[in-house]
Amino acid sequence: MAATRHKPGSLLGSLLGLIGFSAIAGILVSATLTPALAVASTTANSGLDVFESLPSYAQITQQAERNRIYGMRDGQPVEIASFYEQDRQVLQWQQVPRTAVEALIAGEDRRFYTHGGVDAPSVVRAGLSQLGFGGDSGASTLTMQLVRQQIAMDAFIRGDEETYQQQYEASYQRKLAEMRLAIGLEQRYTKNEIVLAYLNIANFGGNVYGIQSGAQRVFGKPASELSIAESAALIATVQNPSTRNLFSADNWPRNQERRDFIINQMANEGYITAEQRDEAIAIPIDENFVNIQPSNNGCIAGYDSARFFCDYVQRVLRQDQVDGHHILGATAEDNSAALFQGGYQIYTSIDLSLNDAVQAALDEQVPNDETRWQSGAAVTQLEVGTGRILTMAQNKDYSPTEDAPPTATSVNFNADYAHGRSGGFQPGSGFKIFTLAQWIIDGHSVNEQLDATREKWPRGTFEASCTGLVSEEWDPQNNEGNEYARMTPTEIMVNSVNTGIVRMASEMDLCDIHDTADRMGANTADGSDWQIFAPAVIGSGSNVTPMGMAEAFATIANGGIHCEPIAIDRIVARDGTEVQPPSQQCQQAITPEVASVMQLVLETVTERNPLNNPAGTTPVISKTGTTNGVVQTWVNGASPTVATSVWVGNIVGSYSLQSRWNVRSTIFRAAMNEAIARYPGGEFLTPDADTVRGSASELPNVAGQPVADAQAALEALGYTVQVANPIDGLQAEGLVEYTAPGAGSLVTTATPIILYPSNGQLAAGGEETEPPADPNAQTWPDLVAQSLPDARTALEGAGFDPAGVQVTWQDHGEANVCLVLAQNPAPGTAGAPGDPISVVVGTNASGGDPGC
Repeated sequence: MAATRHKPGSLLGSLLGLIGFSAIAGILVSATLTPALAVASTTANSGLDVFESLPSYAQITQQAERNRIYGMRDGQPVEIASFYEQDRQVLQWQQVPRTAVEALIAGEDRRFYTHGGVDAPSVVRAGLSQLGFGGDSGASTLTMQLVRQQIAMDAFIRGDEETYQQQYEASYQRKLAEMRLAIGLEQRYTKNEIVLAYLNIANFGGNVYGIQSGAQRVFGKPASELSIAESAALIATVQNPSTRNLFSADNWPRNQERRDFIINQMANEGYITAEQRDEAIAIPIDENFVNIQPSNNGCIAGYDSARFFCDYVQRVLRQDQVDGHHILGATAEDNSAALFQGGYQIYTSIDLSLNDAVQAALDEQVPNDETRWQSGAAVTQLEVGTGRILTMAQNKDYSPTEDAPPTATSVNFNADYAHGRSGGFQPGSGFKIFTLAQWIIDGHSVNEQLDATREKWPRGTFEASCTGLVSEEWDPQNNEGNEYARMTPTEIMVNSVNTGIVRMASEMDLCDIHDTADRMGANTADGSDWQIFAPAVIGSGSNVTPMGMAEAFATIANGGIHCEPIAIDRIVARDGTEVQPPSQQCQQAITPEVASVMQLVLETVTERNPLNNPAGTTPVISKTGTTNGVVQTWVNGASPTVATSVWVGNIVGSYSLQSRWNVRSTIFRAAMNEAIARYPGGEFLTPDADTVRGSASELPNVAGQPVADAQAALEALGYTVQVANPIDGLQAEGLVEYTAPGAGSLVTTATPIILYPSNGQLAAGGEETEPPADPNAQTWPDLVAQSLPDARTALEGAGFDPAGVQVTWQDHGEANVCLVLAQNPAPGTAGAPGDPISVVVGTNASGGDPGC
């Protein structure tokens, strides 16, 4: 590089500086021949101590290179993105074209193969040039230039701005240091190794470094295919990349002038023939000469459907830790320096085929150009048992720019704020699974009867021991104003009954519910503490993410073991060594027994909601979620192998998605079908019988007892008992015909019991009939919880006449319409084919047959 010329007014200073510089330079030139003798003797005689401050060690440093991220397709790694501070691909000597080497030597240092790192004639000419004699002339050899570029790069990586700037300032001291280091470099490495290092480190404009990346970005070809003219044009850039790079047409005339000089020098040195020289110079540098390729740096240039996942991986690399240290370095600074140096191959968990299929479903169902509202949609899928992220898709294109169009964003809707800058979304009824979990943990039964009627809850009803806050008065309602009566927690989850969930939560500590959510993987999107208040149990509290909800369902499907999400499977450094990525972190969040009962309930939810039930026989657990006004909608679920969370909603605003309510289900079903096809097999746990029962017990059979005696007996056991109006029954008048819930049902003392007295109308002779003594008589089947048509079919199949069914209609909420609530005779007792049977069947508020 040319030295800086001093102004004529500083001639004396230049002369004095030149004398000192020339003396020391002479020592260094001599040192290329006899380094130890020349330096030792001269410094002793001259008294110069400059060498005491000069570095004495030089080596070719590792040069910054691309980092490459790989996804998986059919079990094989596929590159999905590369990212780098400097676009460089390091070549080996055999990969470098001869034309590039010859252009470099001819243009920058034609005596390179004969000097020892410092070129004496160049030093003299540079000194005379400083005094105003002759034109500009630099003393830097290729080796000295390499030294300067390495020092500058190392300083840049360390953040040493002062040292970095010094490499580009005119200074005798710096020039002497370069000479000393260049001599050391020449003594350690071959000439070809130095040329190779130069060609790999040189800048070709912008952040493009190294001859390979330069060739690919400027000419769209590998360096090995460069022509004489192309090689010379790239080498013409290195003296001043900002004004001679080929990326800007404004630079083409200056580049061509330097390029043609280099081509002539190549001919003068005998590297090419006169004919080759003339042919190369005849090629103009214009739009036909260059073939500029777009930058492939970063996630924006990566695999289309995996760009948000790529961004997630980069954030993990920059901020996550392993054993208290950053992944690639002990400190944040070390980690950043390692990423700058690059050369890492990062193998990730993303299943590109599955991700593509899910992305296609999102694009079809929630197009990114919707203008009626700011529409958003996202899907996360995790591998059950490992936490590996298989899918991370959303309906917006990835764009990290501030002026991104409405169809694009840099916010990753699937991830939390730390890993995607998302504030998350309200979970709606999807949060009810944590109330269910705590209900089972606290020993309650999922089959006990609860009062799900609407009521106004007074101030202070709900306990939140961790906050010290007193709950406000609350009057929760159900979707579309539906009213319900007595239900089991299973039925509450199937029908997503707010009033039922509230009843369950009233018997628990709200802090316990949120602690369970934390353990299962559903944390707040912004990393803050949960907003714990009563309405949070129906999903009106803190925002969550699809990642967190997928984690929770993976925990349930995994027998209660929660595994932190994993994005990176392997990291291989440029030297082939393995770098430990964040390791698998799994721990028991809920017991297997609790998980088994949650699987039982949530599989029932799926079976009773066909829109969310994928095709085939693979069991699937699921739960929908909808916020007030249908602003945010969800379906979260899992097979035994893959957990899936689907969010469809408003990015901002509160546009009602009532007309598009089921889009979430369409996407969920498609995503689960694809996941099950690629990750088949597995089964859920057998429900633990004791946990299913919980603290509930079977309701005693009081049929046939006087009403007062039955009431007293049940109240003595702690039950709250109500007596209904008499019904047509087989029992004698004044005796209990049956109860609701029916005898043998799982109940707790909190379950209200209704006694149905008989008016004796069906009793033979006004007296209770005895079971037939015929040993061939049939036994009555269990009809409770069956629909009335199914109950008639069951009776016929058991040998009874379905025409003998006597129905009493009772309003027990929308969820129980047309279902048998109780029966008499009891299941398992004997009966003749023509005997009648009395059943209580659910109806609506209008009473009578609702059309069963």
